[in-house]
Amino acid sequence: MRFIQSIRFQPMHHHKITLTACLLFLPVLFGCGKGEGPAASPAIICGTSLIADMVRDLSSLEADTYTLLPSTSCPSQFDMKAGDIAALEQAKCLLLHPWQPRLANIGRVLDAARLPAHKKRVIEVEGNWMVPEVQRTAVTAVLKVLLDIDPADATAMREKAAARLARIDAVTAAARERLPLEKTKGRSVLCHEMQAPFLKWAGFTVVDTFNRPEDYSVTDMETLIRAGKASGVALVADNLQSGGLSAGELLARDIGTAYLVLSNFPGGFPDTPTWQAAFEENIRRLAASLEGPPAS
Repeated sequence: MRFIQSIRFQPMHHHKITLTACLLFLPVLFGCGKGEGPAASPAIICGTSLIADMVRDLSSLEADTYTLLPSTSCPSQFDMKAGDIAALEQAKCLLLHPWQPRLANIGRVLDAARLPAHKKRVIEVEGNWMVPEVQRTAVTAVLKVLLDIDPADATAMREKAAARLARIDAVTAAARERLPLEKTKGRSVLCHEMQAPFLKWAGFTVVDTFNRPEDYSVTDMETLIRAGKASGVALVADNLQSGGLSAGELLARDIGTAYLVLSNFPGGFPDTPTWQAAFEENIRRLAASLEGPPAS
């Protein structure tokens, strides 16, 4: 579900580093424009694209951003590499969600990098950041961290945070027009557990949830199918970042209802590099899935 992005702040006169170069030359990634000498400014490593998107948006510094892991990765199922450790060792700080330090794979790489405690910042905002109200709370929390990192640029960052909050409100209002609560009320769904908060925000009734197919027995799947049929679910919604989408497809097929995939992170679907773009794509998919009459 989650991946690590890094955001490197560099002066305007430095050459831009391409994505390919970043991935191929991680050992020299934090050097100057041509990879010569020490980094002019250490990187901020972001635990997910949700944090990275916000740092890019709120910071007034020039940022050269690259992705260490694809936006479709599951947090507990990727292996950190030596290049990740090298990046962390040279990083200015690391920004994480509260759940990330609890993952064994991230814990191992943090131990290997021996990251000092003062460089690790946990953004204490629980919940699904794709939900607008949670996204708003996260803006305030990330801004607080950035103000501590770069207090000289406080005025500009506060202005950008206010602008982002206004955009969140506007995007939310547009989503409610395209997918009004009156349309989703009475619609029951089965969904991946990671999409339950978003679907509840959208007004659906979540009958039950599922996880990766390897976590379920045949009996478990039969129970979900019976629950879906009994509730007349309008759709089965899967989570892109969790992989193993065959479980959701099987449920939808056996229940005889619509199936769709939603994303929990920017960059999961094409042309969705920001929270706003990913949120709007999820809304588009949900609206398209509800062309038929409401479920009884």
